[in-house]
Amino acid sequence: MIEENKESDVQNIEEKEEDKKRSNILINILIIFVIIVVSILMYAKYVGTKGIVVKEYLLQSEFIPDNFSGVKIIYISDLLYGGTVSLKDVEELIDKVNERKPDIVLFGGGMILEDYKISKKDKNSLIEAFNNIDATLGKYAVKGSSDNEEYNELLTNMGFIVLNNEYDLIYRENKEPICLSGIGSYNLGEYDLVKAFSFFDTNPNCFTIAFTHEPDILDKISSLEHRPNILFSGNSLGGEVNIPFYGPILKLEGCNKYFLDYYDKDNIKLYVSSGIGTKKYNMRLFNKPSFNFYRLKS
Repeated sequence: MIEENKESDVQNIEEKEEDKKRSNILINILIIFVIIVVSILMYAKYVGTKGIVVKEYLLQSEFIPDNFSGVKIIYISDLLYGGTVSLKDVEELIDKVNERKPDIVLFGGGMILEDYKISKKDKNSLIEAFNNIDATLGKYAVKGSSDNEEYNELLTNMGFIVLNNEYDLIYRENKEPICLSGIGSYNLGEYDLVKAFSFFDTNPNCFTIAFTHEPDILDKISSLEHRPNILFSGNSLGGEVNIPFYGPILKLEGCNKYFLDYYDKDNIKLYVSSGIGTKKYNMRLFNKPSFNFYRLKS
């Protein structure tokens, strides 16, 4: 009987030790999981939002005039200054833009974070920074859905020509031009496609680049009789957090249908910029701040 009690006590001790080991393993797994999650969040907030990436594309078409072959275009959107973007980030952006010696620079809206109270010092710093961009054929901009009444004045002082459902014929070497059309905000209902593409009445064969803020306007543009060859847009922010094999987790208004980098619909090539700043999560994961850089080839 004594021997049986001893064996039972030993078995109980062993079971308690096994339970303690299992408990320690679970605690360690939980601690590791918490550390990983916190590390990912810290990375996304303080590292993922910094360091600007340049996404490069070759735009090749038989419709591009020979005199525009080799022309370089940069499209920037969603700076959203005042959130995760500081003046230092703006200066990095300008340096990267100028390194590529662009011929045309387009700004697709979203200059200031909507809730940020911009100061006079901020405005002057931004004006000085963007005036340092040297674009041989011009700098153009459109309005985004969060841009207020001061936006046009700010852009004008930065040296941009604001195209509000307007167009410009861009000439190079005094030969055949290309057409550039700026389209108003889709979310605000400020777009006027008839006005924006009115040049087709006299220039039906003009190679046309359109740019706007929200990409979901593509469906309306693709229904037109005369359509642009290329459409640039922004607003999506690449979802801010982009999960591998799943995609962006955040779909903002105006980019519910078109939110990836590239689409081709009805012979319109749509390129969507992931932008520089952030709106909702104040973090970026697998989705560094970026702007798009294009080379034309006839």
